Amino acid sequence: MAPGRTLSATGSLDGVSPEASCVALTSSRLREVVRYADGKRSLITYSSSTTLRVAGVLVVRLSGQVIEGRGEGRSAQRTVAALPSQLPTQCLTSGLQGSSGQAQLEIQP
Repeated sequence: MAPGRTLSATGSLDGVSPEASCVALTSSRLREVVRYADGKRSLITYSSSTTLRVAGVLVVRLSGQVIEGRGEGRSAQRTVAALPSQLPTQCLTSGLQGSSGQAQLEIQP
């Protein structure tokens, strides 16, 4: 894969974030399996994250490493811009019930 290319893929993110709140994702231990349109895949572990809430949009940046498959050994960053389906204070009692938005995954050359 050449630097700067965009590939179609789907991903599945799984993990825990015991210190997460309605507006922050901290101490996360997340793993993502990315499946590319050509049948190849990448396994990524994310070890750090930053969160920012601006004008109701929750922006999360995950940083980690590709540990298996396409891009093995390279650093990876996932940026998610999500619009939660509830007000920030509503999730204090019920937890975050859902959101919609866009995500971008970058695997460094």
